[in-house]
Amino acid sequence: MKIWNVLLISLSPVYLFAQNNLGPRLTAMGNNGAAVTDVWAIQSNPSAICDFKTPAISISYIKHLFSDEVSTQALAAVVPFKNNSFGAGFQRYGLPEYQENKISFAYAKKFGKNLSFGLNINYHQLKIENYGSSTGFSVDVGAFFQFLNHFAVGAFVSNPFKQKFSNVEILTEIPPSYNIGTSFSASDKLIIATTVSKIINHAIDVSLGIDYKIIDLLSLRGGLSVKPFKQYAGFGLNYRKFLLDMATTYDANLGYAPQIGIGYAF
Repeated sequence: MKIWNVLLISLSPVYLFAQNNLGPRLTAMGNNGAAVTDVWAIQSNPSAICDFKTPAISISYIKHLFSDEVSTQALAAVVPFKNNSFGAGFQRYGLPEYQENKISFAYAKKFGKNLSFGLNINYHQLKIENYGSSTGFSVDVGAFFQFLNHFAVGAFVSNPFKQKFSNVEILTEIPPSYNIGTSFSASDKLIIATTVSKIINHAIDVSLGIDYKIIDLLSLRGGLSVKPFKQYAGFGLNYRKFLLDMATTYDANLGYAPQIGIGYAF
């Protein structure tokens, strides 16, 4: 079974599975991270971490149900300082015989009240049993603009310089992607977001998501994407400075992937 798992997750695509774990909130909203402020924006649009007033940290765990042994563990943290924000992230995907690891360091700066730019530097490591390991670096750059107190536009590019792993015998790539999105805050309780994404050699994907705060304690979320077609759902509990988020992704080929996240805003 372990040999089958390694073949399944390492040979099916030539791109890394776990490039961007956006945390349970953004995942439940259809993986819409281009124009939504969140601690996990460090893994999507680094410029969207600039609205934090106090430090925040979150950890998450994903169970991939096409195998009982494959999971993703991740961490994201943001520390603001005046008009600057610093972030760090880590994620690990796979099982002992096959692992994808990623460490990220982000910096974002706000210009005025509405505009911010961000940069994310990523260190990648890929380890495959009996094949050795390989490392690589990539960068993400993004911009975030908010206007009329209700609308926001975000855009980011992942790995624009098409950096690759150092080991040429490993065919897995670090995929360049181009993303642009918008969000609309209909009130202090409702956020609607959409993102258009393009990964090189893949079809353009469009996603739509919603986050509705029923009461101060509870938020409900949902979303979908079209290429490939996936459905997303989840909820969040906010008690004082503690946050508990749950999400699940449904893929017709891979089944359900539940995710849990625990966060704290200082």
